Amino acid sequence: MSLLAACTKTETVAPPAERSNRILAYRVTNVAGDTILGVVNDPDSVIRVYLPYYYYLTSLVPDIQVSAGATVTPASGTLVENLLDVFDNGRDIRYTVTGQDGSKATYRLLIEVQQPDFTVDELTTDPASPAEYVNNDIGDVPVYLSWYGDVSSGNQELDRQLIRVTLTGEEGNAYVVDNNAGFKLSSGPSYVFFYLPPNSAASLPTGLYHISIRFYSKTVTLQNPVRIVQP
Repeated sequence: MSLLAACTKTETVAPPAERSNRILAYRVTNVAGDTILGVVNDPDSVIRVYLPYYYYLTSLVPDIQVSAGATVTPASGTLVENLLDVFDNGRDIRYTVTGQDGSKATYRLLIEVQQPDFTVDELTTDPASPAEYVNNDIGDVPVYLSWYGDVSSGNQELDRQLIRVTLTGEEGNAYVVDNNAGFKLSSGPSYVFFYLPPNSAASLPTGLYHISIRFYSKTVTLQNPVRIVQP
């Protein structure tokens, strides 16, 4: 009896060629010390940047590395501006990479701020009896809020940029207090206050208002409304 050994032919398959339209690295460079390295997800065409809140960046300067011979639009170094608007309203930020062979790929930039929560004391403790603020024509009626958490950058002028207070009425009308140039809005580690604007009856009529406070990337809305009375 004879045994025949079977011969198996092994075929080597070359790996697929690497795409010529890839983002290889995305770094945020406008920080002190080491750059912030974004996470590039090729299958999902997403760049995710985890942004430490304590830098309080209001824009990003990216350093983008792409495949050899490729170009990217917007170009590396192009500012991502007005991050506060991105946090408030969202914005679709995309990069298009054109490979040396003419092929294109588009990546979406997602920014996640690693900011802790903060809390704000209610001005109205009994919803049946709202705290009342009677405005005047001078504009010297202050609204004081006590807040807790990491809610101060240590720079009052910067904080006036990072803070936005919104008063939203029963009809959905909104009045924004974000005057960063003067003392209409001010803050410290345990408080934020603003002045009711003078001659504002048309835009801020008498009624109930919910107050929202944004500090950098996070917003807190008081559960109970206050009443504003115009002269």
